Amino acid sequence: MRFKAEISNPPQFSRLITSLAPLSKIATLKLKEDAVHFICMGDGTKSGIQVWRCADCDAIFRAGSLRLESNHMNEIYLEVTTDALAKALRSASGATQVTIKLAKKGGVDNSGTGEGSYPVLSLAIESSSRLGKRLEITQDVAVRVKKAADIELLKEPLSGNAIQVILLLPPLQLLRTVVERLKTVSPYLTLSANNAGELRIRAEADEANVETEWRGLKKPSMGAEDVAAQHEDPRQFFSVTLEAKSLLKFLASYTVATTSIFCLCASHCAIFYVYIGATAKDQQRRARGGGGAGDEDDMASSGGVLTFFVPAVKLDGDE
Repeated sequence: MRFKAEISNPPQFSRLITSLAPLSKIATLKLKEDAVHFICMGDGTKSGIQVWRCADCDAIFRAGSLRLESNHMNEIYLEVTTDALAKALRSASGATQVTIKLAKKGGVDNSGTGEGSYPVLSLAIESSSRLGKRLEITQDVAVRVKKAADIELLKEPLSGNAIQVILLLPPLQLLRTVVERLKTVSPYLTLSANNAGELRIRAEADEANVETEWRGLKKPSMGAEDVAAQHEDPRQFFSVTLEAKSLLKFLASYTVATTSIFCLCASHCAIFYVYIGATAKDQQRRARGGGGAGDEDDMASSGGVLTFFVPAVKLDGDE
């Protein structure tokens, strides 16, 4: 089993892993010859947020640098602590080259293999000093190699045909500020939207009800029309209630997002697609396949897509 590659954009990769760290302590990396999958299963509760990402290898690794070999169709599955990997990548800030590989450390042999060894993702980080001298440090992050049978148990949630509304979201940093303020009113927020480009976020409490509204939001150029056509009145609102903390976890991805799409499944879930360096064509293709969260054929070719599945919560008094 071998894996080695040169990271093409260490700062962006670092921001991506840092945005995943608040969502889950553990992430599963599925390494393939043509794609990399990142899977976070949240806190394991019914209201826990799930994150799925699939990206072309060329979006993460420098072209031609990937070496991947295994006995299972040249695929490798690793479980890694997100915070540890994020810290290791932060030390690559300003690096001239970062190479990542799967290795064994801690063994009795001089090479670190043998009895007592354990697998790690080893990052060789090269940089230059102010005087132009070459510097190199190594960061090791312990991982657990998973079996293919374990990966088969991880199933990406589907929305089925329940999507009523698809909209392009306002800037996530702005949304994050609003949600942080509404969270002080209630731990639960209701998102209501329609196919006329209107989005409302409402917090209700005994002391006060607070609502923020956006109008004139655009729809993806393709796909959203098909959803709108299912409903005679495009101004009909549909709603879903989410935990504010789950919504904030999704909004932490503002540091890597270029464009975000919101899919509302009334009283069931919200699905957010966060495009990282994606083109308009990528966005349209993803929206056209909006019935399911995360088909490999619909991934963005440049930076990939983060898919956030946020299940609805049912409050007392809800039907």
